[in-house]
Amino acid sequence: MQGAATYFSLNRPEHWARRGVERNLDLGEEIAIKRGEKYGVLETLHLSQLEGVGDVTAFAVHSQGRLVFLNAEGDLWTYDRGSRHHERLFVPGHHLFTASANLAITGDTLFVADAAGEPSISAFDMANGQLRFRRAGHELDGIPFHPLALASDEWGLHVLTTRQPVDDPNAVDSLGFRQLALIRLTMSGVIADVYTNDKFTAKLPAETDQWRGTQFLSVTPQGDAFVLETLTCALYILARTDGERRLERFLMPPQYFAGLGVDSRNMIYIGDSREIGEDGEDDRFIVRFSGNGEHQDRISGFRGKAGAIIVDARDRMYVWNGEESTVTVLELQPQTMGWEGSALPEGIWLSKAFDSSEAETVWHKFALDADIPDGTQIRVSYYSSDSEFLLIQGTVWKVDDWIADEQHSFRDKLAGMAPYWSAPIVNPTDALFFGAQGRYLWLKIDWIGSDRQTPQLRRLRVYFPRETLLSYLPAVYQEEESSRDFLERYLSLFGTLYDSVEEQIDGMAAWFDSERAQGGQLRWLASWLGLDSDVHWRDDKMRALIRAAPELYRYRGTRRGISKLVETFTGRPPIIVEAFQYKAMRDNAELRRLMDRLYGGDNPYTFTVLLDQSQAPSEKERVLLRSLIEEHKPAYTEVRLVWLEPWMYLDLQTYLGVNTVLAEPSLFTLRPERSMPNDTLIVDQDMDGRMDAHTRLGMDSELE
Repeated sequence: MQGAATYFSLNRPEHWARRGVERNLDLGEEIAIKRGEKYGVLETLHLSQLEGVGDVTAFAVHSQGRLVFLNAEGDLWTYDRGSRHHERLFVPGHHLFTASANLAITGDTLFVADAAGEPSISAFDMANGQLRFRRAGHELDGIPFHPLALASDEWGLHVLTTRQPVDDPNAVDSLGFRQLALIRLTMSGVIADVYTNDKFTAKLPAETDQWRGTQFLSVTPQGDAFVLETLTCALYILARTDGERRLERFLMPPQYFAGLGVDSRNMIYIGDSREIGEDGEDDRFIVRFSGNGEHQDRISGFRGKAGAIIVDARDRMYVWNGEESTVTVLELQPQTMGWEGSALPEGIWLSKAFDSSEAETVWHKFALDADIPDGTQIRVSYYSSDSEFLLIQGTVWKVDDWIADEQHSFRDKLAGMAPYWSAPIVNPTDALFFGAQGRYLWLKIDWIGSDRQTPQLRRLRVYFPRETLLSYLPAVYQEEESSRDFLERYLSLFGTLYDSVEEQIDGMAAWFDSERAQGGQLRWLASWLGLDSDVHWRDDKMRALIRAAPELYRYRGTRRGISKLVETFTGRPPIIVEAFQYKAMRDNAELRRLMDRLYGGDNPYTFTVLLDQSQAPSEKERVLLRSLIEEHKPAYTEVRLVWLEPWMYLDLQTYLGVNTVLAEPSLFTLRPERSMPNDTLIVDQDMDGRMDAHTRLGMDSELE
């Protein structure tokens, strides 16, 4: 029926970019609202449920997700999020520091800075509580010392302190400000750097016992430092460039701020610590600022009072709420993005003119190939005219020039064209144009998403001129305008059906091409080769198995076939261990028990497949891989899948060069800023030629 009809088709990213302008859209193989990452709640830890911990006054986060809490009694507790196990680090009444201390962690070293009494800073081994260094006094190497805030990076410790002694009568200026200093210490407690600046100041309460919690410090892996001064709502950014720091100061809106965290993108997160009445709505959020101090938005994933914020190396955010005695863990989750400062996830595309090259063209219909999840929408509006020019905001514009003009904002472009667009057609897949007559046609397409979902548009076709089944009926059916319009719309339903059938017949070859087929069609093709697929299999996995099917069937049931199967599915070949390979070792009574534990005993019909965890990261992929191996192994055999852990010590299932490496020892040099680890071995460098503590296999010794 469409033999006389022509159409414009947009089905590639460059087509969309050339034929129009967009806002907040990703022009990929599927046109969708831009997606980014926003913080969402991963879990909430209720501290009141941890027996013995009590009221928490400070906390720190280990790189492996362990948390350290300091309670009101001055006791330290460690908590493992994986095992849900918590234990006390020191015995009660240790008198090493008080409940007013600040905490920070680097590697396995816990730093504790206490300003109560005689100020001190200590470093402890988190594994056994051993003291690594301690420095105390009102001065460190002649520098006044009163710790206000603490932060650490992989190189050492950063301490925010006052520049002048606390009791110096000249330390406070006429406006009540004190100058600050940022001290950087090495892992052994040696001062490596001190930063001061006359503009680096803070207003502190009159009583020193009220200073705690008024200053917050965060340091990025690049060495940039961020300081939040809460009494005047000032944010200091101490950016490091070529070894020098550049100070910037930003004043934020007056608010009760508390807590400061900075992620790997230099995005700044500051909490809200206002007191909310019992009947008041909790509108306290974490506020996000850019790296140059500009306000961005708020983190809607968390609501409540924030007493402290920590962002770890994986950009997970830990928020301590002292009111509810909770620590909330947030992580970045994929979400659709808002448009131009709006929280509404929306994207818009404005087309340039589709030119039919004939005046008074009656445009027929448009068809969309799209996925529209529940709760989302695609809206299509159109405008048609024989003229390329239009009166917009009191000036005659060529419509394409107005759409492409960079001097006007996108919202101005929408407002200027608003009176001319048709009523929007919501979630169409195939729709007729009504009243669209003219040489030129313009389209406006809106993508309306939800927090997690976005419509995805793969292809757009615009058909012209009008050609329906009505033209095949006698002329009497076209004489009356009202009935003609109704009949034309009614018959278009059947015309759409016929068009789709014709397109499917024309594209039948693609149904049998595994590189082009997808979804259920691809799995139907795989069934021709006896590949039973799961609904959770990705299309790329299915295509890889189909491509490898000739070789897989040729070597089905063999060691080579199993290896090829795993390599096809995971991208890497496995290690396969069969009974004959360790049979000789089982003859040794001392090794028999070990071999049985490793590879399942003396059953000659059992083989073991050793796999790295990265070959199938998720449990779902591991289940799919096991079922796939079960289908392709010999029927009388049993397979054992062993997932190798990245061990750092020699133990069971440890394989040199696979998940374990041996490092060459290096000479130890003791310098003033170095400390000697407890596993250091001191030997004579020339003790070669005998088996001893200094023997290094392959370097100064060998086995024959």
